[in-house]
Amino acid sequence: MRSRFAAYSLGDAGYLWRTLHPDHEDRASDQEAVVAAIKAAARSLRFMRLTILEANGDQVTFRAAVFEKGQDRSFTERSTFARDEAGWRYLSGEVLEGRR
Repeated sequence: MRSRFAAYSLGDAGYLWRTLHPDHEDRASDQEAVVAAIKAAARSLRFMRLTILEANGDQVTFRAAVFEKGQDRSFTERSTFARDEAGWRYLSGEVLEGRR
């Protein structure tokens, strides 16, 4: 989870693509389009802080402090990860508070 947050803050869209689980819905989309969208978002967003609220098995609940042109876009999410042959990968997320 922390590595993906760091990748968002650095705009490392390739890493974010590689850490998506094969069953994640974005994997059904064109890789170049997904990577371009991540890069575009990274240019306008500032990822300031990640707070892990709970980690339980394959789920992590966190609060991300994110700002866009001075506007607070922070959110709380429960992420689910699944292990495949390459390691733990991001499978899905449910926004609990904030960005929708």
